[in-house]
Amino acid sequence: MAAARKVKYCVAVSSEILGEGAPVPLQGDFSKTFAEAARLGFDSVELHIRNPESYDIAELKALCAKHGLRIDALGTGLEYGMNKHCLTSPDPANRAEMARRLRAYIDMAAEFDAVVFIGLLRGKAPTYAEVPAYLDLFARELLPIAAYAKEKMVRLGIEPIVFYLTNLINTTEEGIEFVSRPGLESVDYLLDTHHMFIEDEDMIESFRKCGGGKIAHIHMSDSNRRYPEGGNVDYDAVGKVLKEIGYEGAVSLEIVPYPDGLTAAERGMRWMKKTWG
Repeated sequence: MAAARKVKYCVAVSSEILGEGAPVPLQGDFSKTFAEAARLGFDSVELHIRNPESYDIAELKALCAKHGLRIDALGTGLEYGMNKHCLTSPDPANRAEMARRLRAYIDMAAEFDAVVFIGLLRGKAPTYAEVPAYLDLFARELLPIAAYAKEKMVRLGIEPIVFYLTNLINTTEEGIEFVSRPGLESVDYLLDTHHMFIEDEDMIESFRKCGGGKIAHIHMSDSNRRYPEGGNVDYDAVGKVLKEIGYEGAVSLEIVPYPDGLTAAERGMRWMKKTWG
């Protein structure tokens, strides 16, 4: 008998209509996108939301039960992109509001045993010369959040992000160094193959350095932000290294809806099934 598949097939969904430039293939009301995800064969979804306090937990749980899905992660990038909140804002009130809202994401994640992204909400430094100071500020602001998440038994995933979106933590190595700071050791990694392809010298070795147990969540997104095997990433090598390191979390499609959302998600699922069966 074949061994049971341990990774979960996941796809990014948002109740917001974010357009073709956003790496979220299934957009619109959750009653629609959850049904689409289930029909395509996904095990779980990651929610890209802009206010965790605006959702009814009981309704989300009912949707999950109806469609046989789980919520594996909460994306927080819209806090920065749409709400203009970040943990390194020069405005202390803005930082305090981002911290308050992060706690709300953690509370919501605790209801679903989901990972919370620590991505673009870190903001960016005005200049490269100011990066060290902004990283120190980011670490100070994140410390109490990390402690709160640990208390709630919720995993935080720090996501190294490509240079054209931020100048704070671009490479996987920089992410590893950042979470080694005192008090941040409980923060795990959220790795995205698009960012890794551009920023890391050897993305396969980066997966090995992180190790399967320290990776909280993985985004599958090709060099051009399309579905796996739609660009230049060596996805045969990615599949092999994830098996090698024993990764057992979610592999999630955070991809642009090209040529449309359903087709993109279906093509991404095709790679997942080819890799894990």
